[in-house]
Amino acid sequence: MNFQNDKYTLRFAVDTDNDGIREIFESGCFDGRLSVQFLRGQRPLESFRLDGDDARILVITDNESGRLAAVGGAVLRREYVGGTPQLCAYLTGLKIHPDYRHKIIFIAKAYQFFYQQVPDCRLYYTTILDENRAAISLMEKGHRNMPHYHYLGHYTTYCFHGGKRRIAVEKGNTDGFDGLLRSYFSSRDLTPADPGCAGFGENTFYCVRENGKLRACCFVGNQQGHKQYKMSSYGGILKFVSHLPTDWFGYPKFPGSGEEINFGVVSYLYVENEDEKLCSDFLRSVAAEAGFSLLIWGAFEGHPLCPALDRMKTVRYGSRLYSVEWEGERGAGEELAGVFGVEAALL
Repeated sequence: MNFQNDKYTLRFAVDTDNDGIREIFESGCFDGRLSVQFLRGQRPLESFRLDGDDARILVITDNESGRLAAVGGAVLRREYVGGTPQLCAYLTGLKIHPDYRHKIIFIAKAYQFFYQQVPDCRLYYTTILDENRAAISLMEKGHRNMPHYHYLGHYTTYCFHGGKRRIAVEKGNTDGFDGLLRSYFSSRDLTPADPGCAGFGENTFYCVRENGKLRACCFVGNQQGHKQYKMSSYGGILKFVSHLPTDWFGYPKFPGSGEEINFGVVSYLYVENEDEKLCSDFLRSVAAEAGFSLLIWGAFEGHPLCPALDRMKTVRYGSRLYSVEWEGERGAGEELAGVFGVEAALL
């Protein structure tokens, strides 16, 4: 589909677009006190596909130069809603190459084209970083022919590392987890229904048991084969703090500028009775056992394990969670209830 007097073409991405999509990812970064590049490797389309059952990724092409100007779309996957797996779509956000910012003026039509081409989903949702004030203002204000962004609440991502093992943890034995998936995780809307989703990476299961019963457990995934975080720069007080030996004080060591972060991602975290001490001891011990420079775990506001993470020495950043509702489908997000189970690994 052509726009702006045939200057641009909007279409679904194909594998030959990987180089152009990678260039767009490499051209931008998260701005703020922590300026980080989020990358999807040499084959970004494959990275998108790994995160769900399907990926519907759109690109905007400059018809004069043949360059890709922007990329965005959605990852479709089965997630629990109301206790049963239903098809949901996570909107990845529109990334525009710096050379084309403020030049592309048909975003509303791009959203409509996307909606017409993507199969019916129980819910469309997305996240926007707290520090991306321009996007938050744009989406919350609302515009004609644009979908409605319904604010669901706040999401916090925690980064931490291990140090000394606090307690003994068992590795690899998933006995009892399937029961937890049905009885505990399925009650949290937007929890991925498939723990074996390839997007979690090379997953390892850790747990603590008492008389064979799970008291605490989680998966830790190595996603570095298809997702990378590269440190760009620091701002504010972090510019000073980043030069200190923060790992001596229990915080993650700050990587140098241009350095890729050696990270693992925690998913399906469970702690019996939300015991804060057990949670802290378990996560510190898992981090020490897993051997990454830092682990990442995210949670929606009100999650019963957030108080434990809030008391740990972590570096954190926040996002706003929205349901994305097209005309005629208003209120889809309002039907959700409780604390959502969105996993940071698949954002």
